[in-house]
Amino acid sequence: MKLTGLSKFLITVVVLGAAAAGVYRYSRAPGSTAFWKQGQQGQQGQDEGKAGDGTPAAKPPARKGGRPHIVVGVNDFGGAYPGLVANDGAIAGPNSLFSKAGLDVEIKLVPGSKERLEQFDGGQVDVMLLTLDYVANLYPVYHAKGTEVQAFMMVDWSRGNLGMVTKPGITSIEGLKKARIATTRNTPTHYFIFTLLDRSNLSAAEITQVKESLVFAKKTPLAGEMFQRGEVDAVAIWEPHLSRAAAEGKGRLLVSTATATNLIADVLFARSAFLDANADVMPAFVNAWFEGVEQIRRDRPGSVALIAKAFKQQLKETDEVLSKIKPATFADNRAFFGLETESSPYSILFNEAAQIWKREDVIKEIPDPRKAVRTKFLEAVAAQHAGEKVVEEFEFKSSKAKGDALLSKSVSIFFPSGSAELDANARRIVDDFANRTVGVFQNAYVRVEGNTDSVGNRKLNTALSKRRADAVIDYLVSRHRFDTARFVAVGNGPDRPVADNKTDPGRELNRRTDFRVVPNY
Repeated sequence: MKLTGLSKFLITVVVLGAAAAGVYRYSRAPGSTAFWKQGQQGQQGQDEGKAGDGTPAAKPPARKGGRPHIVVGVNDFGGAYPGLVANDGAIAGPNSLFSKAGLDVEIKLVPGSKERLEQFDGGQVDVMLLTLDYVANLYPVYHAKGTEVQAFMMVDWSRGNLGMVTKPGITSIEGLKKARIATTRNTPTHYFIFTLLDRSNLSAAEITQVKESLVFAKKTPLAGEMFQRGEVDAVAIWEPHLSRAAAEGKGRLLVSTATATNLIADVLFARSAFLDANADVMPAFVNAWFEGVEQIRRDRPGSVALIAKAFKQQLKETDEVLSKIKPATFADNRAFFGLETESSPYSILFNEAAQIWKREDVIKEIPDPRKAVRTKFLEAVAAQHAGEKVVEEFEFKSSKAKGDALLSKSVSIFFPSGSAELDANARRIVDDFANRTVGVFQNAYVRVEGNTDSVGNRKLNTALSKRRADAVIDYLVSRHRFDTARFVAVGNGPDRPVADNKTDPGRELNRRTDFRVVPNY
């Protein structure tokens, strides 16, 4: 095979998936705080919400008998479960781990984020539970009002309680380019749609077309009802509405956080002033919360019974919610916030969410993620958890690395002529793909397919394309410590062209590597 200069590879990322009233059309509205308050949807709540107004707490944190009284405002979607268990109920029970640590904690259920933010602003709630993507568009609003807020702990990953259901004929993200999708504005599901589109191979014009066809409901159930009535082609929604939308054969689950496992994270945050005033006790707070995670692991039935009683849920409902989240251990927090690494999922996801919200005119500026986080409380307890490792229950068998393509992404990688060596620039490109896609779709296989143009010997081209696919896999495994069982290398050589010499005179589009990410069902 005769090649000169650098061979340019185009990487296509492909993810393979599983099988009325109050409606808004998508538009680029002015990015004012007033607009955001009017358009903000309650995160995992029922009513249309608003941003916090950034006003200071009504009074300093109360201390009862010398003990700080900490009120944690939460929803009922699972992130609060370890806190409830650690507290032996919503109000501290006789076996409260917080009480034993010298704290007086209340886990306060406020389902709608609008209502939770109002109580946060009024001083009735000290610590808030929200998804990180929500914090990314909330932080600038508080900052503009002169109030700093900081996330200090990650409490769970969504692992199936949020996703997208489509009509049976839609089998890929690319298949959504002419679809009408229902969701609720500026919520995790809205963000979920954007992240899928950004990772796809849809053109900028096609992505704009999808966004302009979004249909916003005032309340979460209304989005599901629109899909079931056949008024939209897809719905991005959370449980229990996600399962209901797919019921009776009217829809198919295209993708959920059971596959995009490291995309939607719940965090706890508070005013910086509150964290300063209680810096002496916050390490004990986070440690007791981690003990709640461990208690759930040791005694799931007893924990489910306690949670169901506190939140007035049915045992089955609580157990199902628990099965669709991953309560975060210290090790999960260490990895999430990058306590030992230069980069972190926290900073990557925060930046991505902020960029999305700025692009959509929801916020005016992209905040520095370092200013929106405080890790000193986690660092203070690190020695007690030094031996902990991140534990996942994913099991991979290479025979399952097949399926319909859900999502494609084209990225250019350069290899020296006739070589399968990744240079520094190529490694940076693969690093970005690893962080934004492989690391997010943790419960998935990645089939790496090398391709070449038709110039030169076909047999040599095919062998070279396979070596380059192997080189990418070797780098992903060695550099990012991914399970090697997740990857399959294929050399297509020139057999799968995507362009002719007229549309691609440099033949660069045919010198590519296709990544096919297959959910682990």
